[in-house]
Amino acid sequence: MHGIEGTAPLMTAVRYADGAGSERVLLVPVVRRRFGPAASYVRLPGYVGEEWTASMAPVGPDSTWDVATVTLSIGASLNDATRDAWREVRELISDVGLHRAIDQELR
Repeated sequence: MHGIEGTAPLMTAVRYADGAGSERVLLVPVVRRRFGPAASYVRLPGYVGEEWTASMAPVGPDSTWDVATVTLSIGASLNDATRDAWREVRELISDVGLHRAIDQELR
């Protein structure tokens, strides 16, 4: 995958607790642009303003996530840039089940 590192979307996993204290994970894809800042916006379902953490990793063909988490995450997208980033993620991953989940949720 030489050469993809600088242009591949990054997947940010945001971990937070909802109002009941249950841990939630939301995936937020961020596409790095040549000019201007990346701007992915999401709603954090159940977030009540407490602590949260985030970790980031490049997306590649072998990237995989839980389908339910992907579905929830796409549904939390608040702008076209975030939905477009999910489309770019879909093109890079090889997991057919995730392809279907992303396609269905983006309709």
